[in-house]
This record gives sequence, structure tokens and C-alpha cells, in this order.
Amino acid sequence: MAHQIRMPALGQTSDELRVIRWLKAEGEAVKIGEPLLEVETDKATLEVEAAHGGVLLKILCREEETAEAGAVIAYVGQAGEQLPEMETESSEVAAREVATPAPLPAAKVLATPVARRLAREQGIDLAIVRGSGPGGLIETRDVQALVGAPAARISPLARKLAAEQGLDLAGVRGSGPGGRIEKKDVEALQSRPDEEPVPRHRQVIAQRLVQSARDIPQIRLSMTANMEAAQAFIRERRAAGLEGLTYTHLLLRAMAGALRAHPRLNRVWLEEGPRYRNYRRADVGLAIAAEDNLLVATVSEPDRLSLEELVAQVGAAVERGRRGALARQDLAPAALTLSNLGMYGVDEFQALVDPDQAGILAAGRVAEQVAVIDRGIRVVSQMQLSLSVDHRVADGALAAQFLQTLRQILEQGAQG
Repeated sequence: MAHQIRMPALGQTSDELRVIRWLKAEGEAVKIGEPLLEVETDKATLEVEAAHGGVLLKILCREEETAEAGAVIAYVGQAGEQLPEMETESSEVAAREVATPAPLPAAKVLATPVARRLAREQGIDLAIVRGSGPGGLIETRDVQALVGAPAARISPLARKLAAEQGLDLAGVRGSGPGGRIEKKDVEALQSRPDEEPVPRHRQVIAQRLVQSARDIPQIRLSMTANMEAAQAFIRERRAAGLEGLTYTHLLLRAMAGALRAHPRLNRVWLEEGPRYRNYRRADVGLAIAAEDNLLVATVSEPDRLSLEELVAQVGAAVERGRRGALARQDLAPAALTLSNLGMYGVDEFQALVDPDQAGILAAGRVAEQVAVIDRGIRVVSQMQLSLSVDHRVADGALAAQFLQTLRQILEQGAQG
């Protein structure tokens, strides 16, 4: 029996996902748990594993196409197996991009005089027009159907040159008749090395940052944590063999502990209603810097993991993030995220709240600072902590109490 492969549902993330690439072709063998395809959400790219073994019989949602969460996107079964009756595809899957017809050889382009004049005025290349008249004759209505179509406003030479150079002609205004893109327009595009189209993942990041700054009323609080005990604890555990332990792991555990102490911060604001969505688990997001990308992976209840388990889980999530292929568990919902830039020598910074969350903690480096302790002056290791919070979720007093608890956990150094 053929099994349906459905677009995964990922909770808070977008209900619409785009197929980046299939890792298997139709007819190839598939094993359970083997990566089958890569999809893109509004946050990240992740791999989807096969839930059934057999042969990839049919792909319904092709690369670069989108589908709603839960939509059938492929079938896996036994070779030669009859497919069940296809489900009605979502509008996103069914709406295929209209392919540009292959150009006809110039000698075979037949068109009426009126059609030729209209094509010339509109900057339309007759070589890509399919005629509906006798013998493929291009008539006026055939040209009119392509008026305004971007693909029809590119000369064959310009199209060939752009393909060779890997240039995106979207948004280019041509200098030819009717805005037709000519060879010189492509050459002009080549001559602008200081400009480049924004990659899709950077567009998504920009959209979410603008949404955060525009739509979320954010309050920001800062505190200084004495990291002497935490520093000693890390040295002790590293000497005992846990070399991968860092301040990031201690911060994740402390954030989860503070969330349990202040559960009213473990929720997010929903516009529908409006209402709150409360989370029972103290999961924490971790911001991961990949090459020209920024991803957030969720760490499941870090305060309930052993340090060895936490180091291993965080390491695996960071590795997946840097590859740009987060797993489904990495995208579980969380109310708070940690962004730690201390390893880059940053003393203090403020971060923007993710639109799907309630807050973000920005952590700076651990540095020796002069401090007044018990009426005496000492040099101690300190860390600057800045918390940005959605003011609709929490007031300043609650955010301050959360920070106090977080600092207390860090300063106690009891992380075992």
C-alpha cells in the first residue's frame, strides 16, 4: 500500500512551507528515518525524514513550490505499486508556475502584420509566442495574451547572457520598446559589482526584524551578574573531562529555571482574541549564527538534562543550524531565546524579540571588572545581561523578577 508523505506541521511556524530540494528522486529507494527533502519555513530550512520505507513513487510538490502544513506532497510504496486516488491538492501545489514556451527557430516564426507591429510596440519577442492560427500562425490575440508578461519582455540574447552569468532579471526595467530587456541592460547589470540581489533567507530575516520593531512594544532591562562561581564551576567540569561546557550551557539552564519560577513569562501573545498561549515546558531557544544567516534552535528543557546531555544536544543543534538544515525538534515553540555574543568580545547589546516569542536574553562576555562588594573594592568576573520583553506579555516588574532569579542561579554556581 502506498503511503502518503505530508508537509510537516511545525506549531508556531508558518502554515505554508516551500520545498527547497528533494534528496531523493522518483524511483529511488527510501529508508525509514532517512532525510527525504528539505523545506523552508518562515524561520529556517530543515530536513524532513521519511516516515515510511520503500520507493519514492510520486512527487506532487516540486522544488520551489509551496504547500500548506499537512498537505500530501509525495507517495512512498513498493516499486510498480498503483497509487491511490490523488487527494485534491492545495491551491499552492496546484498553482504551477506557467512555464515560458521554448522559442521557435526564427525562420519558423509566422505572424500577421498586425501581430508583428503589436509585438514590436510592446517589446515582445515573437520567438516565444505560440500561434493559434492555421499552421501555428501568430495572430493579434496571441500577442495580446502576453502583454505585461515579464518573460515576454526579454530578448533571446539577453536571456542567454543572463543565464550564463547567473543574473536575476526580476525587477530590471529594460531600455527596449515597452520596457523590453535588451543585451545592454544585462551588461549594465553586470557592471554593478557593488550590488547584489538579497538572498531569500536574508529577506525573511529582514521581514521578521521589521515586524518585531514595528509591531511589538518592547521593554528592555539590564543587570550585571557576578560570574565567579560559574567560572569556577566550568573550570572544574572541564578538568573532569567535560571540555565542551561553556557559559551558553549555564545560561540555558538558568533561563529554564527562571521560567519555572516565573511561569507568566512562559507564554506568548496571540492577536486572535487576543489571547495568551501558555507553555508547560521550560524550553529555551538558542540563536545560532551561520554563514550570512541567523537561526534559532529550541533546546528542550535544558535544566532537566545532565550537563553531558545538554552539551551534546546543543552541539548537534548548532551543527545542524550551521548547515542550514534544522530538524523538526529544533523548531518546537519556546517563549524565550538566548543570544550570546560574549565569544566575540561584546560587552553588552540589546536584541529584538522574535515575533513568535515573548522575550530574548542578550548576553555579553565575561570580563574582569572593578566592583564594590561588602563595602570593599574587588576585581571580579562579570557578565552583562539584557532582557528584551514583549510588554503585552509582561510588565517591567515581572521581567525584573525573572532577571533577578536568572542572576541568582548563575551566581550560585550550582549547575550540577
